[in-house]
Amino acid sequence: MSLSTENCQDGATKLSEVEAEMLSTDLQDWIVSEAYLEKTFRFKNFYETMGFVNAVAWMSNQQDHHPDLDVSYSRCRVRWSTHSANGISRNDFICAARSDTLHKKS
Repeated sequence: MSLSTENCQDGATKLSEVEAEMLSTDLQDWIVSEAYLEKTFRFKNFYETMGFVNAVAWMSNQQDHHPDLDVSYSRCRVRWSTHSANGISRNDFICAARSDTLHKKS
């Protein structure tokens, strides 16, 4: 099963460094730290950027797991973390994979 087809679960716990490293092989170009997953997506113009931002907002609301977004004209930096777990959980990897899928569709 691909991370992008999974759904976030309540009560997610912080992943160990080894678990996070294993899951990171399923993602491309994401920066993995102890506190968050981060990636900057680039676009041709503001319209495409906002289309992606709105799609991420819709998806994250459906998953009840919300990122920090930094938006400008032609880019959007997305940071996933699980505040209740004080770090990265499987939910963050699921939403990162879903963000990649949304970017491919934009």
